[in-house]
Amino acid sequence: MLFRTVRMVGPSLATFALAGLLVFTIFFTEFDWQWIAFLSGVLFAAVLSLISSAWKAQWGMAQSAEQTAQVRERLAVEAAMHRQTSERLEREMGLHQQDRERLAKQDEAVRGESERANSAEATLRALELQLPTGVCICDSDLRCRFHTRAFAARVGRQPAKIHGKSIFELIAPTSAETLRTALAEAKAGRATQAELSMSASASDVRCVAELVPTRGGTGKVESIVLVLRETSAGSDAAARSIDALEGDEAAIGGPRPGLRVTDESGAALYLRSLTEELTGWTDPQARIREAIDQDQFDLYAQDIVALHAEAQPQRMLEVLIRMQHEDAHNLPPGAFFPAAEHYGLMPDIDRWVVNKVVAACASVDPERRAQVPLLCINVARQTIEDRGFAEFVARTTAKHGVPRNMLCFEVSDNDSIAATGAVSDFAIRVRQLGCRVSLDGFGSAGVGFAHVKSLRFDFLKIDGRIILAVARDPVAAVKVNAIIRVCRGIGVGTVAEMVESDDVYSKLATLGVDYVQGFGVARPRPLGALV
Repeated sequence: MLFRTVRMVGPSLATFALAGLLVFTIFFTEFDWQWIAFLSGVLFAAVLSLISSAWKAQWGMAQSAEQTAQVRERLAVEAAMHRQTSERLEREMGLHQQDRERLAKQDEAVRGESERANSAEATLRALELQLPTGVCICDSDLRCRFHTRAFAARVGRQPAKIHGKSIFELIAPTSAETLRTALAEAKAGRATQAELSMSASASDVRCVAELVPTRGGTGKVESIVLVLRETSAGSDAAARSIDALEGDEAAIGGPRPGLRVTDESGAALYLRSLTEELTGWTDPQARIREAIDQDQFDLYAQDIVALHAEAQPQRMLEVLIRMQHEDAHNLPPGAFFPAAEHYGLMPDIDRWVVNKVVAACASVDPERRAQVPLLCINVARQTIEDRGFAEFVARTTAKHGVPRNMLCFEVSDNDSIAATGAVSDFAIRVRQLGCRVSLDGFGSAGVGFAHVKSLRFDFLKIDGRIILAVARDPVAAVKVNAIIRVCRGIGVGTVAEMVESDDVYSKLATLGVDYVQGFGVARPRPLGALV
């Protein structure tokens, strides 16, 4: 600081001292004019130097002032920008808080809808089994979407063969015209009645059909409730028909109380009788073992198609199995799986399927294997609990030189809940091989995500009963949307099963499901060539 002061004041003091010396020399000494001229020149030079320093200092101060002004201006601009940024951040934080509150409310609403839907499903299942009245609910296309077992008994059909059928396929042809007239009234929004002739256990039973239309949120008739009430003349015949169907496990999902058995030999006898009724086999164990050993199964495949270009893979196939039968038609799995499970033959059947699928992959040229869709194979609970199955998959793929990432194993939602530990161990083992794992029929036992989050799945298939209703039932749409959101959060792809109409397809695309599968997308076909 002292140095800076001396540097600024020193030249001025030296100039004034020189000026004083010159005046003193002129007036008080006898120096020659040459010296006086010399000293005057020095004084003039000093004055010029002082003036130059003053100008230089002024210019520097001007520059400094300009720079200071620029800095102040820049700081003012940055401060304004910071204020704007701060205000924007505050607004965004407010919006994010609103979004979080809205999402929390939506999640609460979804949970509430899910709980109500589960409660409604449980109520419907109870009604289906226990309600003694014949009730059928038809959609706008007049296809059955819900029915009680009493209705199945009165139309003389097994429940498994009623869902999705046109009502005209279920009612006796003699009453078709009467029913058509009554349905036209109901579709127009008017409740009506009609007297129908029913075929129940080969007896002609007269019923009064009450048709009640139900309207959706738009005011249009979305479904028709058909209630069958027998006339007194037909009550006994209908009751006998109900008793007959109650004794058929395939009809109602389990034996009636009077036919339930607890000992192993009794269970085997009951199952053998049921299988013989469905297939004509007297020894189902030997027949299934023969089919395994003699390659008497056929494989079919149904396409699973991606709805979005970014979904990977873009195409999958679910492998389906049928058993060859003596009368030139194939048996569906429901005809022989119960017996195969009872006799512990499901792991052998699943191994047969894996062996044939891997062999089909091996038949494709290596340069074209990238075109082969991901092949999804259903595995039974017995197979899941078989710790040697993963080793079998490893040996079989190594033997044929087939990449294991071409395979995906499907486990049912019921098995994942009932045997979480075994399913978890199975998923870990096959994923370590490079295979993928899919959860099949999610929502069939109610929507709950605890087991989904704890187990490692690549794909989740939404139960077809939910999908069938998604285009016309807001609750089903909310349920599907919630499933999709949760699956996206945990990195699991979603597959919609039983897509059978364009309306359902469009609705699922809007909701954002990843894949669709069903008769409305592609019907099952023989496995054949994979590319």
